[in-house]
Amino acid sequence: MRLLIVSPWFPYPPDNGSRLRAWHLIQRLAQHHDVRLVVGQQDDAIGREIPLDVPTTIVPWVWHQPGATGKQGALKALFSAIPRSILETPNPAFVEAIAQELSRKPDAVLAMELGSDAYLPDVLPCPVILDQVELSGLEQTWRRAMSRRERTARWLTYHKGKSYWQRRLARYDLLTAVSEAEALSVEAIVGGGKAVAVVPNGVATADFCLQTKPKGVPGRLIYNGALSYSPNKDAVLWFVKTILPKITEKVPEAHLIVTGRSESAPAELVTHPQVQLTGFVPDLKPTLAEARVCVTPLRSGGGTRLKILEAWAAGIPVVATTIGAAGLEGSREGEHLFVADTPDAFAQKAVLLLQNEALSRKISGQARTLAEERFDWDVIVGRLERALNLVTK
Repeated sequence: MRLLIVSPWFPYPPDNGSRLRAWHLIQRLAQHHDVRLVVGQQDDAIGREIPLDVPTTIVPWVWHQPGATGKQGALKALFSAIPRSILETPNPAFVEAIAQELSRKPDAVLAMELGSDAYLPDVLPCPVILDQVELSGLEQTWRRAMSRRERTARWLTYHKGKSYWQRRLARYDLLTAVSEAEALSVEAIVGGGKAVAVVPNGVATADFCLQTKPKGVPGRLIYNGALSYSPNKDAVLWFVKTILPKITEKVPEAHLIVTGRSESAPAELVTHPQVQLTGFVPDLKPTLAEARVCVTPLRSGGGTRLKILEAWAAGIPVVATTIGAAGLEGSREGEHLFVADTPDAFAQKAVLLLQNEALSRKISGQARTLAEERFDWDVIVGRLERALNLVTK
């Protein structure tokens, strides 16, 4: 199949969730199809190369058009039917690069994330799959607003976004989402009986060798996520303030390692004696191998947690909130991970895993098996290829 793949994110190295998904899908699809790429290039990707022998057009990414932000941008967005996030990020070069590739008449297009949509033509000339559509955050943001003014503003944003995406997404041959819950959110917004295929996030289980995994540092908990992403910052702050003290009452040596970019970390995390911020770690495997428990105390956000899948592949047991554990198809509480939504329950289950090595090994072993069977990238690409075959028949 002659396949054009469009990715707003530069896919290599896979140092955030979007890049990681793009990289694993691209490299595997390129093994079986005649792939061409159009990719965005963020500032931190300047000078990087993609280690694949695939024809690639690289376009500098535009986060904000000059004059689109601030009061001027807000006023323009107020009277527009287009969401402000779209108005702020025009990129004619990206549009032209996609148009040039479409003139080569590919059999199909795989466009990654909602961020690709604005740069594709209104009339699509061949079957197009829009991958990893995530819209649940629109409603979450509105419903969690605290003040009446904030709730009103976010309600208007939600309904503008809902109307916009209902129009835009109806034109695709297939939409994918990373979880059943996210698929239902997308279907509710798009309407018209449009089906959304579930193509979850994954992990390269073969990259994690369990035979050489040490027992881990006593009391070590790990959270993998950039603190520049607000749901991650909220999760870590809530954990450190309300849960970690309850854990250290029973396990005095307990401490939290936070991997991922931390330049914007609050001072209370930077100076906390039981918190270590590593910054971005190019290879997470050695750091994971030193951990006893992965904690995922998320209270907002959508999708599937790559941090949990990586912990499962590494043989690390997980404690998560219900939101943190969302999208893990086939997982069962108490069998593959522990789920808790209150500080007391979360701390109790973390302490149980820190103190009971036999239980920890049992839970992590069952989770590793689930990751191999359902969440390995090779399995996931098989799902995606079946979807591609359906839309190109």
